[in-house]
Formats: sequence, structure tokens, C-alpha cells
Amino acid sequence: MRASERLFGRGALLRFGRSSWAGLVGELGRRAGGERESGAFLLAPSTAEWRVTRIVYFDDLDPDALDGGVALHAPAFSALWDLCRREALAVIGDVHTHPASWVDQSSIDRGSSMVGRRGHVALIVPDLAARTVRPREVGVHRHDGGGAWTSWTGRDAERRLYVGRWP
Repeated sequence: MRASERLFGRGALLRFGRSSWAGLVGELGRRAGGERESGAFLLAPSTAEWRVTRIVYFDDLDPDALDGGVALHAPAFSALWDLCRREALAVIGDVHTHPASWVDQSSIDRGSSMVGRRGHVALIVPDLAARTVRPREVGVHRHDGGGAWTSWTGRDAERRLYVGRWP
């Protein structure tokens, strides 16, 4: 990481440019339609230091993914891994919405990680992303392996989810 980037999101698990974050939240809200959860995978080159450079929405991979909750079928993961291989990207996280302001993981979220790899970061956005959402309103959850997670909300989440300007 360059010295100038250390100043932008030091200690963050995921980093977004402002317009990328606004676009992500807006698109999640549009796909949710105020009625159901929506979600996406967050991708980056392995050298990007957790800077999200590409977003792939669940329902683009699997048209039936947003049937009430969020569920992806095996062909969706095959398509995702093919895309990552073609574009030299890695899945570094995922994001999905919850109704209302609750951004902790449900028992389903904890037991069914989209990518069960140590270090994977799962974000939960409140209110079905039907409005502008600031990082401190998001649940940030890091997979620690063996079914264990570390979670942050409020100011702690804001420290781990950088949304801002890049040099």
C-alpha cells in the first residue's frame, strides 16, 4: 500500500470510493424494491489492499437469488469463479440488505457464509438500502474461520468500512 493510501482508510477491512458506495447502496435498494433483501459480491485484484473495484449482484448471477431472502444456486458460483479467473479478481466480501435497522448477522447469515474463507468480510446494509446509508449504520462481519465471526457496528464499523476519496 502506498504511503498516501495509508491515510485513506487506515485499518479498514474494505475500502470504497464515494461514488462506488453510493452506486452500490442505490442499486441494492433498486433491486430490493422495498420488499425483499438484495445483495452482491465485492471483488478486487489481489494487490488492491481490500479496495473494492468490482461489484457483482447476486441476481445477475442467479435470477432466482432474491426470492424473499437471499439464496444462490451452484451455477451462480461457477459463473462468479469464471468471472474472477477471467478478470484476475478475487472475492473479498459480500453485502446484503436487512429490513429495518438491524445489521447483526442472523443465524442463517452466520451459518451460511457466501464464501467460507477466513478474512472474508460480509456487510449488512439496513432498511433494504431504501435510503442513503453511512458506514456507521452498516454491520461489518469478518469470517475468522471455523464458523467464528468478529462483528462491528456503529463507530467500530465505520473504522472498518472506509468510504471516501482516493488519491
